[in-house]
Amino acid sequence: MNEPRDEISLRELYLILRSGLVGIVLAAVLVGGVAYLYLTSRPHTYQAAATVQVSAPQPTSGGDLANLIPQVGLGTQAYTALANSGSVLRAAFDVQADDPEELTRLSETLSLKAIDTANQTRGQLTLEHSVTASTADEAAQRANDWARASAEAATATMQNTVNAAVAASAKDLEARKATLDAAQAAWTAFAKDDARVALRSQIDQLALQQAATRSRLAELDGLIASNSAQQALLTASVAARGGTRSTSLEDQVEALVEANAVPEAAAGPLLAAISQLPPGVTMSGQDLVTLVSRSRLETLTATLAGDVAERSQLQAATDQAEAEGASLRDRLAELEQRAAEPEAALSAARTAYDRVAAVMPLLGLQQSLVNDAARVIISASPPLRPKPQNKLTVTVAAALVAGLLATLIVFLRAAVADPTPPKGPTRRATEIDQTSGTLTHHDEELLSTSPSAHR
Repeated sequence: MNEPRDEISLRELYLILRSGLVGIVLAAVLVGGVAYLYLTSRPHTYQAAATVQVSAPQPTSGGDLANLIPQVGLGTQAYTALANSGSVLRAAFDVQADDPEELTRLSETLSLKAIDTANQTRGQLTLEHSVTASTADEAAQRANDWARASAEAATATMQNTVNAAVAASAKDLEARKATLDAAQAAWTAFAKDDARVALRSQIDQLALQQAATRSRLAELDGLIASNSAQQALLTASVAARGGTRSTSLEDQVEALVEANAVPEAAAGPLLAAISQLPPGVTMSGQDLVTLVSRSRLETLTATLAGDVAERSQLQAATDQAEAEGASLRDRLAELEQRAAEPEAALSAARTAYDRVAAVMPLLGLQQSLVNDAARVIISASPPLRPKPQNKLTVTVAAALVAGLLATLIVFLRAAVADPTPPKGPTRRATEIDQTSGTLTHHDEELLSTSPSAHR
């Protein structure tokens, strides 16, 4: 059984291509000629471009004030959407607002391209507005109008953002001013009863007095201890010398001077003191040392009594000062507690007010800068030559496409066309497809017509 033949030889491909070569060439030449004629018949168009620069008016500030200043810079996508919006196109080209078809046709003649993209990282955007028109002057005029309208729209958009921020900050500042006034009034009301300075002064004075009193008490304690010891010694001395003398007090002084027990310089004052004693004391039989000891003992007793009385008074004054100091400290603590709330409220209100008040000058500066944030830096000039039409390139491309399509059609027609009948005798042959079992009939050309070939 014969296998079906599905392979196509290169010679068959060549014969198919040669048979349709005339049609392929004619199709390519015809389409190319039509494309050339179409391009030649079209009127010349001119393209002009104007350049707009947009700078972000962002005042520099330190700290957290930067968070209160709005970011008003425009990106490429935002500016492109704004420039191609219906409001900008109507303002630039004076088209009807209810004519979307006219806006669509107009947008086809416009082109927007961002240039100098390296400066965009610094907040500066530069864009080229290109317009295609039938005349050079019209193209330049329309490009300038579009660029100017786009710059004005960008400026207005940024102005709206800054104005909204200024209005919000002004309202916030007014609210914070009211809060600050209320806190100031509360603090003023408390300040009328605020005696903390006077209380601190009184406490400091009491502390100084107490320090002086404690020093005097310590001194008195030392004097009392010393006088008590001297008093005990003198009392013991007087008790030990209980005898009498037969000589007078003056003779006893002379004897003590001769014995070097008393300095000669002290003898005169001692005799003068003896002369001042009552007559009964200076009579004979009195012991001079005992008499002096008793006199000193009486003096020490009086001094000790004075020191003890003074110490008692100072101790009572100290106790009273301690109680007064405790009362003053309690009043001061109460005032400090009362002052904590209005003082904290006043401090917080003043901080909040100062923070918003500090950003207002920056917002005012930003308002002045935003008026010139977007501007036309390069105006469009009428082009000297029309826009290139690339006639040769378009014609060759059209011819090539037509030739390829014609070639494809030639091969498709050859593929679906009936096979050419053989010139010699044929016979009907039947084959069975071993896979699907389908019967296939085809004609085979006989090699010979002799009877022997049929046997």
